[in-house]
Amino acid sequence: MSKSYDAYMKLDKRPYAGEFVGMCDGVVVAHSTSLKEVYEATKKACGPTKVPFISQVLPADCMLL
Repeated sequence: MSKSYDAYMKLDKRPYAGEFVGMCDGVVVAHSTSLKEVYEATKKACGPTKVPFISQVLPADCMLL
């Protein structure tokens, strides 16, 4: 897997509940409720040669089936 994916799996996601999180090289570079904002900020932070990692952190009271 990718460095960002591994870091995301270990990340304390509670501060980001209900938001999108963008990572590059295993580091959170952006978070917001707006996917567009996170995508643009993460893409800029990663530069043209790296692939941004973006995931939505679900609220604690939400269940994904």
